[in-house]
Amino acid sequence: MSVTLILIYIVAAFVLCLFFRNNLLHAIIKYKHLESSQVTSDKDVYNIPGPTRFPIVGTKWIYFWNYKLNQLHSVYKDLNRRFGRIVLEVGDGTPVVHLFAKQDIEKVLKYPSKYPFRPPSEIFVYHRRARKDRYSSCGIVNEQGETWHKLRYGLTPNLTSPRILIGFLPILNEICDDFIELIKLKRNEDNVVINFQELVNALGLEALCALLLGRRMGFLAENPSEQVKNLASAVKTLFITQRDSFFGTGLWKYLPTKTWRDFVKSEDTIYETISSIVDKALDDEKREYNDLDVRNIFYSILSTPELDVKDKKSGIIDLMTAGVETLAHTLAFLLQHLSQNSASQLQIADEFRNCPPILSMDHLAEAMYTKACIQESYRLSPTTFAIARVIEDASINLSGYNLRAGTFVLCHTMIACHSEENFKFANHFLPERWITAGKDNSRFNLRHSPNLLMRSFQVEYCSEFDATFEFLLAPKTPVNIRFCDRRHTLELPLTNILIPMRKALNHCLILLWDVGIEHQLTQRQLTRKTPNTLVDALLFTLLLLLLIRQFGLYTH
Repeated sequence: MSVTLILIYIVAAFVLCLFFRNNLLHAIIKYKHLESSQVTSDKDVYNIPGPTRFPIVGTKWIYFWNYKLNQLHSVYKDLNRRFGRIVLEVGDGTPVVHLFAKQDIEKVLKYPSKYPFRPPSEIFVYHRRARKDRYSSCGIVNEQGETWHKLRYGLTPNLTSPRILIGFLPILNEICDDFIELIKLKRNEDNVVINFQELVNALGLEALCALLLGRRMGFLAENPSEQVKNLASAVKTLFITQRDSFFGTGLWKYLPTKTWRDFVKSEDTIYETISSIVDKALDDEKREYNDLDVRNIFYSILSTPELDVKDKKSGIIDLMTAGVETLAHTLAFLLQHLSQNSASQLQIADEFRNCPPILSMDHLAEAMYTKACIQESYRLSPTTFAIARVIEDASINLSGYNLRAGTFVLCHTMIACHSEENFKFANHFLPERWITAGKDNSRFNLRHSPNLLMRSFQVEYCSEFDATFEFLLAPKTPVNIRFCDRRHTLELPLTNILIPMRKALNHCLILLWDVGIEHQLTQRQLTRKTPNTLVDALLFTLLLLLLIRQFGLYTH
């Protein structure tokens, strides 16, 4: 076969892929019969301003010319600047409406619905429907309607219960101790940890496996096993291939491309590892546990009668993979912000300066500044910069345009959080904005506390502070952080600087419940975290307190 003929086949396949692409979103909408009432206004979805549309490619041409997919968050910021508060994109025939105004975002997210409809990830759906021997559904992340509700009800209740999470604290103590020791081992002669994300990825895997599987896996060992390395690599690959499949041409649906092969390999690695652990637990005749048992969540999932074994395995896999990258990126962003704010570091440490070994509820409730730092980091650098929804049941008017049921919308919460209309000094890291109104906030006004600045660490920030899109928002370059031991900065003996883990953990639990689950769509809703991120926030909040107290943070 000649080279010319091969090229013709490739081009033909590419055109067919773009023109006849099997859009799963349309199929689901049709199946659910999401039909709207008659729209009377002339200003429908195709009157919304946006880039020029062309046959076949729609508006995708902008990514071949002006923009890059790995800077998608910057693309949307520019579209907002050029076209205003509502923008239309058209990919493979599907209109996608981008919402940037707080009022429109509020209207969509507050729409009453028992089963919120989110566009699924096609590559997951394709793979899991093809492997009926392993999966009986597409999983909690990609299912819709009653099936999604059944999976959520069976898998997540204990993840949002502080009473249950208390039983997780002792093993989390051990994990964080090991993480601190690993940091000490990985520091070079200048006290710099190179590629800090690798350590945090290992931390996330260890913590989430402990939570969901009830056992330590050994990700934080100085020399982890091959199985552990393979699992960590598979989770990373899963996100990269998901990004490439979602925003690429879609050839993986017709040809065994590298994206498809890598995705299948990573899914198989994760499934086989988790499946062996679940099967072993199912073979145990005695599975008695109480609320303080670290295996509580694991056994409660296994004991759920509404789910079959396939759903239980895939549910554990989904919950684990969804949290690892989120934790790593969020902690990296948080430390980057704090590395530029030495006074904030000291304030966090100072909140626990005079606390006894066992904290009371009063002590925990008073740690307002730490909570504020976490919330402010969520606002400025969320790992998920937009929330996808599909308009349900009836048409809705957004910024003067009528959107029919079935319209795909993206609520750009990050851009709304960066708007001066919603936050004063929107691009500045100011944790003080989250301090509860009515409290005595004078001690939090760091601009009027030069003594705190003098007592804080010299923090040097040298690297570019930017983000890249890897299906989640991630630090643009590997984050290198200098950890300098805090010795007498707080006028405390060195032995008192190493705070007991359980103090910070108990504190985190209270902070999480308030910061992690926020149901009011005010300024706080724009930075809302879902219950699935509860454990992530618990872990990096603990580490934040511990690292700030023990180390000075320098980002290179």
